[in-house]
Amino acid sequence: MIFNDLRDYIATLEKLGQLKIIEGASCDLEIGAITEIASFRKTCPAVLFDSIKGFKKGYRVLTNFVSNRLRERMVFGVSNDLTDPEAVLYWKNRLKEFEPIEPKEVKDGPVKENVLLGSDIDLARFPWPKWHQRDGGPYICATSSVTRDPESGYINVGSYRYMLLGKNKIVAHIGSGHHGDVIRKKYWAKGKPCPVAISLGQDPALLIAAGTNINWGVSEYGFAGWLRGAPVEITKGAVTDLPIPATAEVVLEGDMLPPGAGTEIEGPFGEFSGYYGGGARPAPITMIESILYRNDPIILGAPPFLGSSRGILSSRGILVWNELEALGIPDIKAINYSWGMCIISLKQAYPGHAMRAAHGAIGGTAGYHGRFVIVVDEDIDPYNLEQVLWAIATRCDPETSLDISRRIWSYKIDPRLPKHKKEVADYTGSVAIIDACRPYHWFDEFPATTQIDEELLKETNAKWGKFIGDD
Repeated sequence: MIFNDLRDYIATLEKLGQLKIIEGASCDLEIGAITEIASFRKTCPAVLFDSIKGFKKGYRVLTNFVSNRLRERMVFGVSNDLTDPEAVLYWKNRLKEFEPIEPKEVKDGPVKENVLLGSDIDLARFPWPKWHQRDGGPYICATSSVTRDPESGYINVGSYRYMLLGKNKIVAHIGSGHHGDVIRKKYWAKGKPCPVAISLGQDPALLIAAGTNINWGVSEYGFAGWLRGAPVEITKGAVTDLPIPATAEVVLEGDMLPPGAGTEIEGPFGEFSGYYGGGARPAPITMIESILYRNDPIILGAPPFLGSSRGILSSRGILVWNELEALGIPDIKAINYSWGMCIISLKQAYPGHAMRAAHGAIGGTAGYHGRFVIVVDEDIDPYNLEQVLWAIATRCDPETSLDISRRIWSYKIDPRLPKHKKEVADYTGSVAIIDACRPYHWFDEFPATTQIDEELLKETNAKWGKFIGDD
């Protein structure tokens, strides 16, 4: 679905009854706490904060922007009539047809309605929430950060978090190996700062693209254009000459300074794992040289909370599935990847099929920070955790169905990573494999389940479902 900008998206949410507007909340923990409460409501509404304490009316923050089934599918262009496994399969197949729609450059855009330079710059004029109680400071974490590779000219758009330090100073957290990190280190190797343009509020398609694992050399602008079905309009920044979203709400331009030019403490921050796993550490400073913003700007916020998760279409499950197919592992039916746990549903075709799929998931790049891989038969819906637990309890023999792989690539904010490993940057851990499939060699002799046949279920539901009511 095409949205002209973030405002168009918000207007659509309001028409659909998907938006709550809250006035008078504080950036100091209240916005974060309200967002967390809303995240666990059954309807999980998007929340638009206005009249924020200490800020002009109209300087707003939007949270929970794609945090429920309807909104996620609306942004991804997937029918809400599909079941979760059907939706994942549809999106997976659509990804195979990906053809970038390159951005369209325009001379001007709404983002240039206001431009601040030099001594006029003051980042604190915009709301920077402190999301979690133990965060090291105020953060904006739903960004689309634009950098240019100094060798090839490749434009990367990545989603990274930034902590506010002062009027014109912020500090970033960019994980090692991310494209933005690779690019900035090329500048630093030459003793130069890395130019960056940071969008703080944009069309949802661009943020989805910025947070997706896209191959080096393929611009996220092209992916966002393909996702929305029309080119993203870009315009040149005021001081960096980088291509910025023309309809963005706020764009910060500046330089990521080399570590030798000085560092500041970044963190701690409440991570996606539900812990303050990364701690506080020195990180290079980013100095802001210009602020471009629309009248009555909207900051986009997407902080992680304990128990919340990414949607099924934006999770790593589809990427793991594609990696398994690339390895020639057949008959995968669905994959649910959440909280470092990968659940694979497959139709066993040969002895060892389940374990091969599990080891393939461990060895790929998409599922590298997982801790458990569970493999189930095709009659188990991996998105239904009751079914998954039932399969583990009735089809898994602990003596023969469990396996552990050691020294597997992990990540530095892993809360279970021992201190001695962190000190030497040994970001490795173990992964448990749970084979919850019926044994292949006596599959046909395994007791039949009492589950209603799918065809009978459909016929009965069509005939009698209206008398039972909705589930």
